[in-house]
Amino acid sequence: MKGVLILLGIIAVAVVFCGVVPFWLMPEAGIAVALPVIMVPGEVVWEDFLGVEGLTITNTLIGTLLADIVLLAFAFAATRNMKVVPGRLQGLFEVITDALYGLAKSTAGPNAKKIFPLMATIFLFLLIANWIKLLPGAESVGLMHCAHEGINGYPRNGIILEVNEAMDAGERATEADYEACYASEHGEEHAEEAAEQEEITGEAVGEAEPDPIDIQPEMTETEGVRDDIYAVTPFVRGAATDLNLTLGLGLLAFVAIQYFGVRAHGVSYFTRFINTPALANVAKRPMGAMDFVVGLLEIISEVAKIISFGFRLFGNLFAGGVLLFVMSFLVSMLVPAGVYVLELFVGLIQAFVFAMLLLVFSAIAMEGHGDHGDEH
Repeated sequence: MKGVLILLGIIAVAVVFCGVVPFWLMPEAGIAVALPVIMVPGEVVWEDFLGVEGLTITNTLIGTLLADIVLLAFAFAATRNMKVVPGRLQGLFEVITDALYGLAKSTAGPNAKKIFPLMATIFLFLLIANWIKLLPGAESVGLMHCAHEGINGYPRNGIILEVNEAMDAGERATEADYEACYASEHGEEHAEEAAEQEEITGEAVGEAEPDPIDIQPEMTETEGVRDDIYAVTPFVRGAATDLNLTLGLGLLAFVAIQYFGVRAHGVSYFTRFINTPALANVAKRPMGAMDFVVGLLEIISEVAKIISFGFRLFGNLFAGGVLLFVMSFLVSMLVPAGVYVLELFVGLIQAFVFAMLLLVFSAIAMEGHGDHGDEH
């Protein structure tokens, strides 16, 4: 009987929070979940930032800077006044770094000390960046603006979008919709400036010939003109959902791997790719020609690591964000919580995978290879 009561309680909660609230109460209040604008590149938040022409600030750049600030603040606060008996923050920092160093030592052996700083830094940065996008307000609170052509939007209700139906994908804006919305917004600003000018001079400024852009279109149903359509560009978006960052980190990892290889073997490290010693002994060892060809193929494999690093991280984080958007749009309560927990693990795992691949590839580059590994 107790199990039956628990089952009935679960069903009741599911009906209320997965049915009544998202499909009745929220639409009645005009606050049903809107479908976010899903864009692959980072969205522009400010153009010509601080008056500098060409300086564009995107929401993924803001997410990157926030992750940097949080990481630096955490490291500084944890190590500023270190004690023999650590406090909570210092203890947390020591647990994380000790676990990462133990992992690096078991993988790279004596080379762990050289690889560990970069590996640990990238792991902590990605972990924080991946989790920042899950904070309330991230990827949902931002600048409201007229929806551009081809983007779905909604009418505006003060500082929020007005969504009166569950699973309403909004209206796709056309060029005419954008121009009408812009004219409406521009007209409001002009009216305020005119009122201020009239108050200062005591003269009305509305007698001048009106500018065409200030003429407000009449949005009546009889003329078939829709309400102004708005969309939201969030202030903060996950840093790793921008391919620029993930490919940049992939390039950094590639350069670091080559650096560690050259540091361990000198210039002879590059014989791994252009195996001239194998050609020198081709008369005695005909298979040396095959070794040379394999070395050339290694160049392709090595360069491909940039794409592998970048697209693996980008694909998982971007797809996770889209999944969270879609589930919130379909069922705004309870179910997205499960996806949210999943994304916490995905953010952790992807940061760990990236750091581990950097560690493993660097350790391999620092080990002996071929005939030249025996010389060292």
